[in-house]
Amino acid sequence: MNNTTGFLPLGDEFSPDKLRLARCAAGRSLAEIGELLGVTRQYAHKLEVNAIPSPNQLERLCEVLSVRESFFFAPRKSGVELEQCHFRSVRTSTLTLKKTIAAQVEMFELLVDELDKEVAFPVMDFAALDEPVSGAGKIELVAERFRREQGLGLGPLSSVTKLAEKIGVLVVNLADADDRIDAFSLFNKRPLIVRNTSKANPGRQRFDLAHELGHLVMHQGIETGCRETEEQANQFASALLMPRASFAAEFPTMRGKYLNWPALKELKLRWKVSFKALIYRARALDLLTADQAKSGFTYLARKGFTKSEEFDELIPMESPLLVQRAIDLLDYATWNRVLAAAGLSTEMVKNQFMLNVPIAPLRLVNSAQRLA
Repeated sequence: MNNTTGFLPLGDEFSPDKLRLARCAAGRSLAEIGELLGVTRQYAHKLEVNAIPSPNQLERLCEVLSVRESFFFAPRKSGVELEQCHFRSVRTSTLTLKKTIAAQVEMFELLVDELDKEVAFPVMDFAALDEPVSGAGKIELVAERFRREQGLGLGPLSSVTKLAEKIGVLVVNLADADDRIDAFSLFNKRPLIVRNTSKANPGRQRFDLAHELGHLVMHQGIETGCRETEEQANQFASALLMPRASFAAEFPTMRGKYLNWPALKELKLRWKVSFKALIYRARALDLLTADQAKSGFTYLARKGFTKSEEFDELIPMESPLLVQRAIDLLDYATWNRVLAAAGLSTEMVKNQFMLNVPIAPLRLVNSAQRLA
């Protein structure tokens, strides 16, 4: 480092790109970083361009951004760009929030890269389409082929999360993926789906995961977020969760001009989807007229069943298991080596990625002694 200017000369190991990545992942602005370091926003900006933090500043950055010092002295690998992410077009999801989530996913991939050296994750076991597909009929065939290739039969899926993980898709919890961001997917080094943990509706959660599988199957290399691609993913999700042959055979007949809600309750619990998804699917298959479907949606809205529905508590919420099980296989020393190589802190893994981590043997002994 040049002691006069404080600028980074060619060949220094400090990575301004990694600082920018960590800041974005933490959802911090340059002004906030400047305030936390006791410097101006302009100097905080220089740290992400060509300046080097002092030892005290580096320590503070590690504390605030939940990374290890080694994180800043390793080059940034392949980044996650917004164009790669299948974000839904939600008006309340700002560009800043999307950048934060994309940065968190990139940090998560650093962890997975190191875990992959210790534990073999399932290889990708599904075929992504080479050509764009359009039209409800063709998408129906794509979903049916997907079911055949995975040997899923025509009945309800016990767990969409387990299905995704079985075919090599990592499903991730992110603490900041709130209601402003629905579940989204991307295919960088490996296919990955980020779940919205704030949703309390298990049927909607399963539909969201099936929707993202639709993007991964149908929209590689295609920018999504528009009405057309979102509708295509919805059609895939409906067809995947409720195959037309078996679903049509089970859908209850009308009670005069009214929907048979007791029978729909049984159908909801069997197929583990929302009432709204049931009506959407029945309308798509011409099992309901447009007026009948509208009547059903109006009833749900009048009852306040928008974010959550009656009988949701009878459907179990799904949780990703693959990455957690990989961590559980490691002893503490191996885990610490993985964490150090990724440059992440225990706090980030626990709080941001919502994962349990191995505990140091000494802490286990002390805990046992306190209980004795």
